[in-house]
Amino acid sequence: MKKRSMILAAAAAVFFNPVVVAQAPGGGAGNPFNPISYGETLSGYLTASDDSLQDGSLYKMFLFSGEAGDTVTISVNSLDFDAYLLFADSVDTILGSDNNAGGACNAQLTHVLPANGRYIVYATTNTAQQIGEFQVSIQQGSDAPVSSRPCGGFFEKNGVLSVGDSVMGDLGPPDPKLGPSYYQVWGIDVLQGQTVTIDLQSIIFDARLTLYRGFATAIDANDDGAGACNARIVMTGDGHPHSVVMTSGKQDETGPYILRVQEGALPIVQESQCEG
Repeated sequence: MKKRSMILAAAAAVFFNPVVVAQAPGGGAGNPFNPISYGETLSGYLTASDDSLQDGSLYKMFLFSGEAGDTVTISVNSLDFDAYLLFADSVDTILGSDNNAGGACNAQLTHVLPANGRYIVYATTNTAQQIGEFQVSIQQGSDAPVSSRPCGGFFEKNGVLSVGDSVMGDLGPPDPKLGPSYYQVWGIDVLQGQTVTIDLQSIIFDARLTLYRGFATAIDANDDGAGACNARIVMTGDGHPHSVVMTSGKQDETGPYILRVQEGALPIVQESQCEG
């Protein structure tokens, strides 16, 4: 598979470079190895400064030791991105990969180790340039719990807005639909502890905003908080990736809009008259 071949090249660069091998575990050029043992669950964070595969997927590497015949279950879980894991041995042989077998958008695989030695887990994403927090765990046996919830969320974005940015656009075809209404998804790049106001304004349609952490966890929503038929959300960065889903309040509404991100907290209008 394409993603497998991309990680093969990364693994080869580490294992067949004697300088890098001498530093493992815990060091090397680019991303270091993060040591992990049976029974452990470690938290990590993919950032824009991490190494990436040829398809743009960021990754971190975890190294563990095992013995021939060990049955291991490896999991990579995240609420911030669609998790993908790939599993390799120390001679660059890919032993397995997974996207959603852990339920929801979590990755999980079970494997019987073929030999004594060191093994690598690549914690990465199913699509390019996704960032955020994740947990990786390695358990002996094959009875790890699996969620039955399918993978779903807002993965594809129209763009990313930072503080001071604004965009003028049009809502409508060829935008996808969320129920009866067209929608767009915009990433919000906010520093941890930074408070911003997100406004969606339109004189044509009833603007609505929903704020998500990661790709699927809704944490706030607003309809007319900016007055008239305009939407407003105030948020403070918490170290996780966020996005807003902008849509309309009525079926098949289309038209121009302005989406703006401003520094600070502007007031939310509690009683607004939206007519139209």
